[in-house]
Amino acid sequence: MTFEIRAEGVDVEEIMGAIRRRIEEKRRGLYSDEELREIAEHRLDAVLDAHEWNADFVSEFRAREGRWNFQFGPETLYRSSRGAVGQLLERARSLLRPIQKLFWNPNPMISALSRQSDLNKYYVHMLSALAAEVTRLNLELQDLKNRQLQLQGRHELLQRREKTLEDMVVYREDPGATPEGKPGA
Repeated sequence: MTFEIRAEGVDVEEIMGAIRRRIEEKRRGLYSDEELREIAEHRLDAVLDAHEWNADFVSEFRAREGRWNFQFGPETLYRSSRGAVGQLLERARSLLRPIQKLFWNPNPMISALSRQSDLNKYYVHMLSALAAEVTRLNLELQDLKNRQLQLQGRHELLQRREKTLEDMVVYREDPGATPEGKPGA
């Protein structure tokens, strides 16, 4: 169902375009996604600083994934971190790997720990997105509170204006009215 409005001086296309632009601006919000991420990171830094955390914690956390997300592969079970002695242990483990597999199957453990590593990455991504979204919502809430205060001020101004206008009105008695307020006979 469509209809057309024809009136001089009214450009419906221009009005609809302006409405669509305002809706698009509201969708985008006050800040771009990049600005929100930056604000979210600054707010997280402020929270961490307030509780005496290392100020570079977030940047270190993101820079060194191996520190917080253990990388687990099929060879990880057989590795050692003991230097030269560890290299000997790795060789011995690789030689004994077929015998070890007779006693237990490492594949389910390797699979579970690899899956956990993927989940850790997902959680970090999800928390980062959540921090950005909470920041966006906080900023939007602040904007709405400010707008509400502005509207409240306008409302109070209009109430005072209405009261002033009511006080200025001079009521005149109708010359044909009786003292009871009913028209005379």
